[in-house]
Amino acid sequence: METLTGNAQAAVPVGIVLVEDPFLDVGNGGLVTALGPRYRRVLEGQCAVLDAILMGCQAPENGGVER
Repeated sequence: METLTGNAQAAVPVGIVLVEDPFLDVGNGGLVTALGPRYRRVLEGQCAVLDAILMGCQAPENGGVER
């Protein structure tokens, strides 16, 4: 990158960011899908943090809906 001049030197970092962005979005979506419900229960006070980390905090069988 140091050998580039002017506009090319400015365009390369922009291109790198545009290429890596979809990969970061997919990774972030996967983490949110996998960990989101567990940590939501922690924030709602239904589970302790340590239980969520050790995967001891399970979802209610009925999906949390009161009957």
